[in-house]
Amino acid sequence: MDFLLLTVALLILLLGGLGTSLLLLPNKWRASAAELFGLSFLLGSAMVSALLFVVGFLLSGAYLRWSIAACCLVTGLFGQLKMRRRGWPIKFRELLPATTTDWLLLAFSAVQITVVAWLCFWRVLGWDGLFNFESKARLAFLNGGVIPPEFFSDPSRTWMLQSYPLLLPLTESWLYLWLGRADQELVKVIFVLFFVSALCLLHGGARRLGLNGWRMFVPSLLLFTTPLLLIGDGSASSGYADFPLAVFYLAAVIWLMEFWRSGDGAALRLAGVLLAAACWMKQEGAILWLTAMIFVAIRTWLDAACRRQWRAFATAALPGAMVIAGWQLFVRLNHSLNISQFSSLGFGTLQNNLWRVPTIVSAVGGEMLNWRHWGVFWLIALAAAVMLWRSKSRDLKMLPLLVLLPLMIYSGVYVFSLWPSFLAHLESSFPRLLIHVALVIAFSIGTANFGRIR
Repeated sequence: MDFLLLTVALLILLLGGLGTSLLLLPNKWRASAAELFGLSFLLGSAMVSALLFVVGFLLSGAYLRWSIAACCLVTGLFGQLKMRRRGWPIKFRELLPATTTDWLLLAFSAVQITVVAWLCFWRVLGWDGLFNFESKARLAFLNGGVIPPEFFSDPSRTWMLQSYPLLLPLTESWLYLWLGRADQELVKVIFVLFFVSALCLLHGGARRLGLNGWRMFVPSLLLFTTPLLLIGDGSASSGYADFPLAVFYLAAVIWLMEFWRSGDGAALRLAGVLLAAACWMKQEGAILWLTAMIFVAIRTWLDAACRRQWRAFATAALPGAMVIAGWQLFVRLNHSLNISQFSSLGFGTLQNNLWRVPTIVSAVGGEMLNWRHWGVFWLIALAAAVMLWRSKSRDLKMLPLLVLLPLMIYSGVYVFSLWPSFLAHLESSFPRLLIHVALVIAFSIGTANFGRIR
């Protein structure tokens, strides 16, 4: 019975995400079923969690669960009706691999998924996975799917980080609502699906850029040979929000590349929705959103063919801005007690703490060369960045910058750390921040073998 209920909950989530994907995808879209699955899971988790949060102000319990199920079903129906009017983008014969290389890639992906599933169910949830995210999911389940408003101002629960966005815990509570109980073991299936989505998007994005043959194995092989992406705090098996955030950022970057390649405003809007979901996943999502929007604005201004896309740019930026502003407003209205780990940004503080910069640079470089965490990942990434920057495609040159700017911001904030030892603060949290851009780097390394967008 547990398997059946869990399957129903996930199918409803996927159907809502499928409908949202089909409604947002460009009209001339052609891609694999794998890529569509990845988008469906990401947008489905964003949709279900957002509906639990919003509709939860009015309903709870079974009424809330069935209302959201109905919204997902209706969204899926409208998405399919739209696709029928212009023809399905995927034919059933395209669901199976077409070449020997495709079959080998499928077999390798199956091995990877099996290993990650084993790691997820073998390991217990990490600290944040248990005390930040799962604990909120359990609280929501016990309250009929709704986190009670008084939770956000309860001084006895500051250890649960009340000001963190709620995509992950509310997605977990969705499964709990259908299971009828909180189950820390079964809820780990969410993290397996995030890993599956990452593989689907890496393979689909690579094909979108024209990669084929052995080069298709490069991004997924990097995932499989980088220790911190598989095990450890923030990894795919930890229960943290860092790896899921990386999957959202990867999806957004892939569709930004599609916009730069084709100039289709719908691709840019889809990227904007994915970035908004990243803001709903974790606070650092706002930095990734800002980074992407800066480069979209630059790209739009530089390219004469894209200068008429400012309205599409504004439409793409709006969802993320609404999520950031709306969540901050909600937190302030509920007087949430945020444990500040950084001082306010100011010239005086920056001037007083500039002496930290050399130590931060040294510590960041040391972490990237940490063999136990990253293997040779960052050395290969550096070589790929040089290759991409030397390519003739201005679009490919943007890829390293979409990684470099977030890393500079992530590193720079430790200048304002309030910890007694800012270096201990960096060493405890910076490795997880690197995960946020790691999937985009794996994707970039794959494209560096190709050299030009078709």
